[in-house]
Amino acid sequence: MKKSLVICMVLILIVGLLGGCGAKQTPAAGDTGKKELPAITVKVSHNQPESSSEHAGAVAFKEKLEALSEGKITVEIFPALQLGSMREQAEAVQMGSHEITIQPISVMTPFVEELQIVDFPFLWPSAEVMWKVLDEEAGDKLLEKAEAKGFKGFGFWGSGFKNFTTKGKEIHMPADFSGVKMRVMPSPLLLAQYKAWGANPVPIEYAELYNALQQKIVDGQENPISTIAMNKFYEVQDNMVISNHGYLAYVFVANKGWFEGLPEEYKEMVTASEEEARKVQRKALEEKEKQFLEEIKQSKINIYELTQEERAAFVEASKPVHTEFADTADKKEILELIYSKIN
Repeated sequence: MKKSLVICMVLILIVGLLGGCGAKQTPAAGDTGKKELPAITVKVSHNQPESSSEHAGAVAFKEKLEALSEGKITVEIFPALQLGSMREQAEAVQMGSHEITIQPISVMTPFVEELQIVDFPFLWPSAEVMWKVLDEEAGDKLLEKAEAKGFKGFGFWGSGFKNFTTKGKEIHMPADFSGVKMRVMPSPLLLAQYKAWGANPVPIEYAELYNALQQKIVDGQENPISTIAMNKFYEVQDNMVISNHGYLAYVFVANKGWFEGLPEEYKEMVTASEEEARKVQRKALEEKEKQFLEEIKQSKINIYELTQEERAAFVEASKPVHTEFADTADKKEILELIYSKIN
């Protein structure tokens, strides 16, 4: 009797253990152990047409992010000022009306004043040197400054070195700017730059520039080769000076609160997609600049390049602008870091 009781108790214990093990090993129906990520839509805005390298980069960002997220993230691109002026697009992202914008440095400096260092005249000896500096410590320090203003900065994109175009007067030396009305983006730095060279700078929105040149509201403007070609400014200007006096860099920014609220997996995807898109954009710019320069050469505009002596005169005339606008300890520190990297 006792032996039978012991055997029954052992059998009950074995069945209980097997049942417990089975409960741990068998997942509930449909439970894969993987967290389900939400489907979201991301709006990306910029100011250039679909033929631009900026748009090529935006498309690369869209394709990469949608692929990484396996379609969970949908990216909508709004080029050519579709979501308002450049400043309005930046404000919209800052306020969270849409998620991402790609804007020129001069547009972003009213929000993040440290970024204006990138716009300093005659600072960068070449695009290669500039990218090396901005993709490392100095660039990181500049992007960090955007966070206090509600932006998450990812990286710097490019539109090319800026060149002068004018009507009725050739520019070889700073003194040649005397009496010349030059359109600039609404930027205190650019206003000071042209005043230092003796010109009369006039802030005009990008969308109004062609008409302003055509109607002789201003005598000239500055822009990269690609922008001059895409907007056909050579139709209403006599001269183009290959001055390479400043680099028109763009910055890729998102609304900080939106980005920080994303699942970690999505944060990694957005970051990786921007890094890939940045490479695509810069490569596309190189290719398009060659094509656009040939287009400009086919027009009747007079094209010439600053000599070493002429460039040296502009460099000297620009030094006070660097000093004036490196007016905080943070700016001075970042500028000195950039100088050291360039040298």
